[in-house]
Amino acid sequence: MKRRRTARPARRASRVLALFAMLAGALLVPAHAALAAGTTYYVNCSASTNGSGTQASPWNSVASVNSTTFGAGDSILFAAGTTCTGQLTPGGSGASGSPITMGSYGSGAKPVINANGATGPVIRLLNQQYWEIGGLELVNSASSPAYRSGVLAENSSGGVLHHIRVHDMYIHNISGWPGGWYATNAGVGVQTDHTTPVSTWDDVVVENNTFDHVDRIAVAVTPDGDGQGTGLTTGTVIRGNTMTYDGADDILVVKNDGALIDGNKAGYGGAKNTCPPSGQYCNGASAGIWMSGSSNTVVQNNEVYCHVNGADGTGYDVDWGNHNTTFQYNYSHQNLGGFMLVMPPFSIANEPTSTVPSDGTVIRYNISENDGSNAGCPTSGTPTHGTGVFHFVGGVPNQSGSSAAVPLIYNNSIYVNKSGLNTPILYSRAGSSISGALSFKNNAVFNYGTGGYFSTTGSSVYSNNLFYGNHPSSEPADSAKVTADPQFRNPGNTNGSSSYTGTNAYQVHPSSPVIRAGAVIGSNGGKDAFGNTVSATAAPNIGAYNGTGGNLLSNAGFESGALSPWTQASGASSSVTSSGARTGTYALTTAASGSGANQALTGLSPNTTYLLTGWGKVANAGETLAIGVKDFGGTETYTNVATTSYTQAAVLFTTGSSSTSATVYCWKNSGGSGAGYCDDLAVEPLTSATNAITNPGFETGALTPWGQSTSTASSVAATNARTGTYALQTAASASGAIQTVSGLTASNTYLLAAWAKVATAGEEVAVGVKSFGGTETYLRTSTTSYAQQPIFFTTGATTTSAGMYCYKNTGSAAGYCDDYTLIKLP
Repeated sequence: MKRRRTARPARRASRVLALFAMLAGALLVPAHAALAAGTTYYVNCSASTNGSGTQASPWNSVASVNSTTFGAGDSILFAAGTTCTGQLTPGGSGASGSPITMGSYGSGAKPVINANGATGPVIRLLNQQYWEIGGLELVNSASSPAYRSGVLAENSSGGVLHHIRVHDMYIHNISGWPGGWYATNAGVGVQTDHTTPVSTWDDVVVENNTFDHVDRIAVAVTPDGDGQGTGLTTGTVIRGNTMTYDGADDILVVKNDGALIDGNKAGYGGAKNTCPPSGQYCNGASAGIWMSGSSNTVVQNNEVYCHVNGADGTGYDVDWGNHNTTFQYNYSHQNLGGFMLVMPPFSIANEPTSTVPSDGTVIRYNISENDGSNAGCPTSGTPTHGTGVFHFVGGVPNQSGSSAAVPLIYNNSIYVNKSGLNTPILYSRAGSSISGALSFKNNAVFNYGTGGYFSTTGSSVYSNNLFYGNHPSSEPADSAKVTADPQFRNPGNTNGSSSYTGTNAYQVHPSSPVIRAGAVIGSNGGKDAFGNTVSATAAPNIGAYNGTGGNLLSNAGFESGALSPWTQASGASSSVTSSGARTGTYALTTAASGSGANQALTGLSPNTTYLLTGWGKVANAGETLAIGVKDFGGTETYTNVATTSYTQAAVLFTTGSSSTSATVYCWKNSGGSGAGYCDDLAVEPLTSATNAITNPGFETGALTPWGQSTSTASSVAATNARTGTYALQTAASASGAIQTVSGLTASNTYLLAAWAKVATAGEEVAVGVKSFGGTETYLRTSTTSYAQQPIFFTTGATTTSAGMYCYKNTGSAAGYCDDYTLIKLP
């Protein structure tokens, strides 16, 4: 690298004047401030002759840049819309607050620096600091790989170098070794070379760049190899970058402390694994964003998708020797190896850090969608080491078995709904039972695949998770688990016209069972994946979303501990108590008879259908409590609950032509001697309330298009109707009817609501749904008066039909079903 100076009259004069001023004691400001203005040098490689570096007489090749040593405050600007051929090795360093900058001037496309297949970086800085490089296009394409990079800043000084910023660049077609070392085969590599004492960097920023077809990796802040020593680079920030078709990995930090990897988007990486010649570093395995030998790394707000590498292939990876790594608010989808790779300690020659188990790992508020497969991606790979949403290479890494070091996996939303997927949720290459322990809490697992879970020999904790869909025998025991549909807004992102796309697809409807159903976690980061506050003292939601789902009701779960804005209904007073809650801490408790609470809703839209849901129970069997709505421009409507455990009610109502308000209530009916309880009420507008079921109340007097479930016939009877004249009547046992409804939307949440009763108390009749792409779901009633059975379910990724049924399994008398409703949630 050259370090000689060229003739620079203007710069020379300014430095002479500054020197005289210093000698005279007349300099009143710090030296670096005096240099802040610096000199601007212009490069236009389309100019016919080489000039002096002014805008009027620009340099016309990289050679003039490479033969110059620059100083604090200097700028090197390339003409927009031009291309320079060659490699840049400018000399000099800036100063704190006065960096050397490299960028562009004029209007038009980014200036191109094309290394034209040469080995090495397009731009190289060696033992230089305080540089900012931005606004350029770098390319170095060749027919065969070699050690090539876009920007490479190296430190072999034996000390700390400061401030390298690379921003707003377009770096593409860098033909490096896809299986070679990282920083020397990177779009941007910031590297510490083997030195004694150890060299490190401070204040490295790589932001707002676009990378495409870079081999090996887009961004690497690493030593120049394993065994570099224990020194840690500090102040690394990698944010806002977009990466596509990286040959192997996307982002890596090694031997860093406090790195922030934030808001990057990376797709289609990992397809290549060509290694340098024998005897040189070779690793054909890759993942999207990862770290090793690092402390206090935060990885947040990133999206990694369609990583195709067969050896690892995950979107994210906490590798060897890390301490206190936090993954939060990330989105991972269609990555071949899964969402998160977790490495155990292992032995790397001359790298003692590799034998240290990574501890303090926190994985929270992330979304994994159809990981474990490249289905739907433009390219795909073949896994050689298996796949899993959480993909452990060995046992669970726990530092010295300390409980504080157990990986904390909480409040993530996991969606597996692609035809034929068998992706395990918890997977290890070491087998179905592995060493160590972990904590798995408040995770929403939507699993239409067939994959299961490993077990651990240590004391793992599983609490307040939602497990919906298939329930493999390996599913963890969780006494507080929820098994109902989480009601994601646009699961799988299959509805391209939805207003809920990307991570927003995993917000939930206000009737979702995840709301307020989680366990309190103290040091929880304070917010969810969508910016909603997460309390450290009140029950959170299950999953990555902690909002209300757009619920039009306020204080819907009574978690304020007070009644307002609910008001007392007429009659005996109701109250908010800390007993009898379904979720969280509080519930509405009515008096024994003629007691309840109202909430007035305003701002509704006329001629619009709304869905009211809520949960209720009574203290005494046989008494009833009503959840309903009135004063909306139509006839008051409600659902009675008569169970002593919480039962969900669903009420549809349509506002009148000029009505913009309604009153929602919970009301304990007269004549009882025990309290009633209501919790988790919700109101949501529907874009369509069309009932997809034909002959839903059997009012044609005939069964068609319903069909017999078994050879024991059911019939339509003119007795025991809930409304109208007719109802379905089953035989005493092994009897029922089913209707297959077609024309449904794949990967969409539906509400099936129907009413059922039995002739003989204690026997059971079921309302259910099956053949919708998920696990058959049903609710049973054993009462002799009609009870509502609402079921939320999500169709499979390619399923557009479902079977709705009424079925009496055993007994000595008939069962009855009436008034079926099937509506699509928006």
